Amino acid sequence: MALGHKFPKEADMSDKLHPIATEVIFEDERVRVWNQVVPAGGEIKRHRHDHDYYLINVSGAGPIEVLFHDSTGGEQGESVTFSPKPGSANYVKKGHVETAINHGDEYRAILVEFKQEI
Repeated sequence: MALGHKFPKEADMSDKLHPIATEVIFEDERVRVWNQVVPAGGEIKRHRHDHDYYLINVSGAGPIEVLFHDSTGGEQGESVTFSPKPGSANYVKKGHVETAINHGDEYRAILVEFKQEI
């Protein structure tokens, strides 16, 4: 499937920011742990990553198209396609504002934000 770099009609194009994942399942002064469930064809609405984090891929292999806002994609440009591998983890640096669109089956992950510098 060829992925375009255009927002779907239902994508949130406002400046409003949404949560980075589905729900917080644990939080203390050092970390915030999120459950992430993105249905097939679903979208993680525009959100900002204010902390470095690990994304622990539980199920679903995408592809997930990540569209960066406000020139926050850096070397990745305006968008990137992510194909998660269940059972793996990805370390991601803070600072980007994005919308993510799941072009595959349901995706599940645990996201661990580091509230303090590591």
